[in-house]
Amino acid sequence: MNSDLDLSWSDIESPTMTPDDYLREFGPKIKNNYKVYEPKAEILEEILRLLKSKNEQLKIIAFGADWCPDCHKNVPRMIKLVKRMKTKDVEFRILYGIMVDALRKPGEILWHKTRSPPEAVNPKFELKAIPTFYFFNKNGEYLGQIIEHPKETIEEDTLKIIKENL
Repeated sequence: MNSDLDLSWSDIESPTMTPDDYLREFGPKIKNNYKVYEPKAEILEEILRLLKSKNEQLKIIAFGADWCPDCHKNVPRMIKLVKRMKTKDVEFRILYGIMVDALRKPGEILWHKTRSPPEAVNPKFELKAIPTFYFFNKNGEYLGQIIEHPKETIEEDTLKIIKENL
């Protein structure tokens, strides 16, 4: 988890989707992943307590793509986590459309420069794999990220980012 990126919420230029937009557009593909995931209620409560005690808000954006099986698994889990918390203190946005550049040369960036959103190739984001979840505080300051798969669960990794960086 890199919390040293010189990144802010305002660096996101491309249009994003809300969780509801995402569920409408990709619902049939991710229906089961969304339905079966049950975030740990005690972890969600701890996230909410921590945000409240620090008078903070959490902004999260997921970078991903429709072709990505890990996105189909983990983006719906983050949506479920956010929806279960039922708070305005957590905002979640989704930036899809990232494409791999199959013709890239060794050492070149993985993502297609013209077919992906500009954030995918912006060195500030250091995008290495998708999905990547970027976390920011209420002032839009970067807190941390989850790359591709959480180390524990999506909610436990989220809590860890908040505890260590808020």
